[in-house]
Amino acid sequence: MDTTPAVSVRGPAEAGAAPRRPRAAAPWSGGAALAAVLAALLLPLWPALRISDAGETIGHLSLAEGERLTIAYVHSIDGLPIEEDLRVRDGRLVVEATRVRQFGAGMGHIPGEGTGRADGRWWVVEGIDRDIGPELVIRVGAPAVDHRLRTPREEVRLSPCLAARPVAVAPVRASALQLLWGGSPEPEC
Repeated sequence: MDTTPAVSVRGPAEAGAAPRRPRAAAPWSGGAALAAVLAALLLPLWPALRISDAGETIGHLSLAEGERLTIAYVHSIDGLPIEEDLRVRDGRLVVEATRVRQFGAGMGHIPGEGTGRADGRWWVVEGIDRDIGPELVIRVGAPAVDHRLRTPREEVRLSPCLAARPVAVAPVRASALQLLWGGSPEPEC
């Protein structure tokens, strides 16, 4: 019979120290997480276009760097559609291309600004690269002119409610709340 006393190996908690409790989260950690979520929702981090009427913001359209904004309308004289493509570059709007069905009053290719080519029923002038600044003001045409702003995800019709009014379009940084719950940029009549 073995009379050797049993030896046990104990950790510090078992060797007379009080047992360890699970570590509680620091009281400020929940507050820090809430602050981080609020900051992500409220800080103007996301590229967008602000649409304004007489200085009052109508709403925002999400538009990532490099995405296209198209201004579409019907020419008031010849009654044919026109589309102008812009991009945001370094916080400024730059005209890249114009599409028209035929040359009308004030339309067509300007020597030294891009190159023109036929594309089906459209005449397209590409490579315009005209910097128009940090804001574009559109004098909205009558309902028959049907001024529209189009991004890859959304289209806003301006003419039904804002005919003859100056509407400003400007690249900005918007918060997630402005983009998600700021209301549609579709003007209300």
